[in-house]
Amino acid sequence: MNVVQEILEAFANVWDGAMLPVKSGQIGTEAWVFREDGRFGVAVPIAAAMHMLEFFSGAKLGTVEREVNGHLRTLLRLDSDCEALRNEFAVVCAQFLDPGTDGKDRIALTMNPLAWWNRWRQLLGNANRNHQAYSTLGELLVLERLRNQGIDAKWLGPLRSTVDIEAAGASYEVKSTLSRYASVVHVAGQFQLNSSANVPLQLIHQRFEPSTVGESIDSVSRRLVDGGMLSEVLEELLARDGLYAGGAARAETYRLLESTVYSVDDNFPRITPSSFLAGVVPTGIVSIEYDVDLSALQGYPF
Repeated sequence: MNVVQEILEAFANVWDGAMLPVKSGQIGTEAWVFREDGRFGVAVPIAAAMHMLEFFSGAKLGTVEREVNGHLRTLLRLDSDCEALRNEFAVVCAQFLDPGTDGKDRIALTMNPLAWWNRWRQLLGNANRNHQAYSTLGELLVLERLRNQGIDAKWLGPLRSTVDIEAAGASYEVKSTLSRYASVVHVAGQFQLNSSANVPLQLIHQRFEPSTVGESIDSVSRRLVDGGMLSEVLEELLARDGLYAGGAARAETYRLLESTVYSVDDNFPRITPSSFLAGVVPTGIVSIEYDVDLSALQGYPF
């Protein structure tokens, strides 16, 4: 029996909460097939200090702590819930478990599982491929700035609200970019810059550059929690953006080059329902997206 056949047989027979050892091709190494909470996959032991969680379009790679033969072990697991693609997934699992010559591939996997994920996501896709970490970082930095000023601010961006941050006396839409010079922002929908008459709307444009030193989602998140924001609330919001604890995107660091605030008032170019006759979007128009050039507008440092 080869390793793919053994994995497929184990997928069919392992019960929920159980782990079955994989024997084929595992000389000098350990590996298991498991089922847990509706997911199935394979696992290998890894250094206890390591923590990660990354996603493919149809699978997940992450670390967990589980009891194995009476001992608490840290495991690196590749798992999925796509039963219809079980045969195809078994082939990927076999490659994942392959120790290679003299166990070199297993050592490389357990030393740097993120490198394995980065290679395979080019082929398998990534469920969060369109997400930009610096966009969330920009929103978190604005949230932190407002809270440090004693303003009661709530982060709504991951909830797909019409504004990213709602605060006492004002609302904020945050747009972030890695471009050094461009000042064009994309507006998604006719309601995004539709400010209320009673609540002023501010647009904050943040300019970042990747850097080996600087701010990351994790660093700002820690400060927000230290400042009194509930960790559970923050983690739930980050998860909605696909930014789970242990994910590489949360550790990406950026330097904030510029932060400018613009008042979204009658002088600000925008398309809202009030732009149309009778203040109503024409029947049949379901979405309006457009770009705004901020370079001709008056802004102030934020």
